[in-house]
Amino acid sequence: MSGPAIKAVYTGDNGTAYSVSLPQWEYDVSDHAAALTQGGTPATTQPNLPKGVRRRRRYYRITATGVEGSFTVLDSTSNLWTSAVGTAIQIPLFNSAVAANNATLRGRTGERTKAI
Repeated sequence: MSGPAIKAVYTGDNGTAYSVSLPQWEYDVSDHAAALTQGGTPATTQPNLPKGVRRRRRYYRITATGVEGSFTVLDSTSNLWTSAVGTAIQIPLFNSAVAANNATLRGRTGERTKAI
């Protein structure tokens, strides 16, 4: 899924702030009550994420269809990163309005570095 993009601040595991480009929906991902959020900040002067660094990802499963996907988590202190597996979340679906939680959080993959 894509759409409009935004440059946001991504805090690496080393504590350094970087600029990353990601779809707007990933930046805005939340649950219906807006208790789970990225808490993101638009990037301004931060350097780009170095080549070879893979972002931390959180996986989800759409409840009605079983379709699985993932999104970037901008900070490891975000409650999207620390929430338990099975926590309800609201994921935008193509060409339809979503007014309630329609997915559950699954596993996660931490940041990885590959020497280039």
